[in-house]
Amino acid sequence: MCIKITEKTPFENQVYHYCSLETFRLIVENKVLFMSDYHYMNDSSEEKYFLDVFETEMKNLYDGLSDEEKANIESDDYMKKYMARLSELYANVCFICCFSNIRDDLNPWRAYGDDGKGICIGFDKSFFEGLVKEGFFAENVTYKAKEELHSFISEKLISIKNEHSLITDSVEFTREVKNPAFLAENEFRIGLYDSLSDDAIKQYVFDDIHIGATGLKQYMGNIYYLENNIKISPVDYRTNKNRLIPYRKLELGSELFKAIKSVTIGPLCQASPEELAKFLVCKCDNCFCGIDTIYKSTLTYV
Repeated sequence: MCIKITEKTPFENQVYHYCSLETFRLIVENKVLFMSDYHYMNDSSEEKYFLDVFETEMKNLYDGLSDEEKANIESDDYMKKYMARLSELYANVCFICCFSNIRDDLNPWRAYGDDGKGICIGFDKSFFEGLVKEGFFAENVTYKAKEELHSFISEKLISIKNEHSLITDSVEFTREVKNPAFLAENEFRIGLYDSLSDDAIKQYVFDDIHIGATGLKQYMGNIYYLENNIKISPVDYRTNKNRLIPYRKLELGSELFKAIKSVTIGPLCQASPEELAKFLVCKCDNCFCGIDTIYKSTLTYV
């Protein structure tokens, strides 16, 4: 395996995962990527941004129902209960790992790359796109203003009677939409979206019955299989400051070293390119590695 230490621009079909040096070590040593529960992402307003608009459109739809249709809903606090359950449901079905389409950029270094002391891992974008199947997605984030969201959601919410469709459409859509204020992130995401069954959706959201401990443990213990012996692990937990964060591991095995195409060392990271090259040689299976370039950030970082 030959790893070049260079300052040339990498090929375009890469997406970049910014992380701390310690997380980089864990990724390489364990041959995994960590997919965190969508509910616990760094942008705490992301879910609320979508749900606020969704609630407004749901209320407009509810207000437009006849008295007879409203009577069938059975509860005066339907909207409040619906939105509370929908918000909780997000935390059970979607786990994502985030990337940027931009290498060596100040915004992600500050937000995700240990304030410039971390690593930016360049992955072959087509590798992730080749894993896409029902339940696993790889897509660019779209940045929509609230006016655009109102238009989209009002078109989706044609019938309040199709409860499962409302849930799945909203959860699937929100995973790829963010506030335009985050446009500079130029984000790409991969992740697991595991829709609960129709019965579980109805019980969890509409009948005010939470998934029992047995059912929840079974769901959290599910393993998902992708191509080339790649799998997604059961739910586990890590700590971040004063929180417990649910996550799943995307277990790539030796495919990790085929997917990684470059490594960029953060502007304040003290690891040398030579040290990283030796580390990768040490950890790479069968002396095969798709990583052929290591970069040192050229940014001025204060």
